Amino acid sequence: MKELLIKTFDEIKEKNRDKSLDEILYEVYLRLKQENDRFDTFKALILEAKEIDVFEYYTKDVNPELKNYIIEKYFSEYDKNDKGHGLAHMFEVVRRSFSLNDTFKLGLDNNMMYLIATMHDVGKHIDSDNHAKVSADIFYQDDNFKRFFTDEERLIMKEAIEDHGHAKDEARSAYGRLVSSADRNTSIRVVFIRSFHVAHERTPNMNIEEYLDFTYKRLSKRYSEESPENMFYEDNTYQIFLQEMRELLNHEDEFKALYCEINNITDRENSIVADYPGELSYYRVLKK
Repeated sequence: MKELLIKTFDEIKEKNRDKSLDEILYEVYLRLKQENDRFDTFKALILEAKEIDVFEYYTKDVNPELKNYIIEKYFSEYDKNDKGHGLAHMFEVVRRSFSLNDTFKLGLDNNMMYLIATMHDVGKHIDSDNHAKVSADIFYQDDNFKRFFTDEERLIMKEAIEDHGHAKDEARSAYGRLVSSADRNTSIRVVFIRSFHVAHERTPNMNIEEYLDFTYKRLSKRYSEESPENMFYEDNTYQIFLQEMRELLNHEDEFKALYCEINNITDRENSIVADYPGELSYYRVLKK
């Protein structure tokens, strides 16, 4: 299977040199998927076979000095957030920002995209409800960033970070629309992992069965066709995720069983959220 994944990936990439990495992964998925394969799990197999580190793949042209400054000063702030908004989530927003920029040929600046994505949730642990503004202020008040950006660029980035927290409103720039779109989930597995870790912060004493009912209803509303998320740049990755999530939500028992399987929950009736650590492998990320 590994050899087939590599061969197919290389063939599609050779014929589609203008496509983004995510677009190529999607084409491989369409060609090789079996009936019950989900895109996010299939994509992981392809990346592993090709030995592609997506974070390094997309950020290779970011100013190394800027990268190192943010890593050394701000990455540790994400360890203070709930795990649903920690480093793993931030890395995913970076990856999605660069991917969407490639897919939609937006031509945005690498350094600005990187800063916005890495700083967008840096203040989540300070004020969860107003974290977008808090995060934007933390960035804007750091004069060291003046070494890398003009005043005009800094204002655009500040507004973009603020705007990512207003999903129903029009962002003020392409950068705001990009980070807002990149902040959307694109994996059922990640949705389930992140939501359970947020529950550890907010409802640790809730009975598991009660929590599953609550989560099923919440996600049914969030991903319904009647009230779709405000997705400015909707690519194939997001569309297939939405399709798979909506199909799963049509089967409540299957939804709950998969939720428990992913988060290693074994007793739904006699336990509470705090009894289970959840799936932790998602958070074992390197501080690049």
